[in-house]
Amino acid sequence: MIQRWLAIVNPMAGRGRGRAMLPTIAATFAAHGVKLDVQVTPAPGEAARLAGDAASEGYAVVVAVGGDGTANECANGLMGAETALALFPLGTGNDLARNLGYPRRRREVPAFLAKGARQRRIDVGEANGRVFVNHVGVGIDGVVAASAARYARVLGPFAGYALASLVAIARYQPTPMQVSVDGAREEGSYLIVLASNGVHFGGGMRAAPGADMSDGALDVTIAGALDRSGALATLARLYRGKHVDGQRVRGVRAQRLEVTFERAVPMELDGEPSRVRGLSVAIRPSSLTVLA
Repeated sequence: MIQRWLAIVNPMAGRGRGRAMLPTIAATFAAHGVKLDVQVTPAPGEAARLAGDAASEGYAVVVAVGGDGTANECANGLMGAETALALFPLGTGNDLARNLGYPRRRREVPAFLAKGARQRRIDVGEANGRVFVNHVGVGIDGVVAASAARYARVLGPFAGYALASLVAIARYQPTPMQVSVDGAREEGSYLIVLASNGVHFGGGMRAAPGADMSDGALDVTIAGALDRSGALATLARLYRGKHVDGQRVRGVRAQRLEVTFERAVPMELDGEPSRVRGLSVAIRPSSLTVLA
């Protein structure tokens, strides 16, 4: 029996590449033996509904055609379903695809999904009631995410995230927070508090080099009130996964994270920026089926 796959396409992803692929994506997958139906996201947030409908209709695989934000929406619609999430990465960072071992060359993705990938169950996190697949962070992370896409359009993902990080370091001040990791509480000023499910974030930074998406835990990174020189040095080490020193930057595995603030602060969840007045994070083990 031929499996039914559905591509959910964000037409705005990749500076319009999603829209440009619509006439050819089904034929591209058909060349590798995959019968692919195609739907376009009509508005932000709608990919979750489309993915949930696809699971109810018996599709074996949903292919999120877009960036990490599109993948996040589809994952929210597939929680607990047998339908697997696959990726056709077109976004700025594409960190989830990197964490799941996808080929870097986009033209190799259809063959990889059809013949080289396998199904596996992975953990997800939940932050303030919303599922995230890769990471969630508060502090400077949200500031970087808000401007990275704009810089990446000109410089490319790697340089775009790097420049956004440098600009944020020059402007952002550590924020007073109360942090609880598995019930252990502390208070102070922090540059970032990050909960990671996968190794990479920010277009290739190795925020959690020991992360395992199937270990039933999140890797929490906490950076204190670093000055600008300290933040720059940490940024340089972040790309090599050497930023945790046990003092100014700490890392710990945990099941729960609670962060409260005196005022709304920037947040990023799977590449999407927002502002929040508090953050409540928990792990949901083995909750999502993916092709990886």
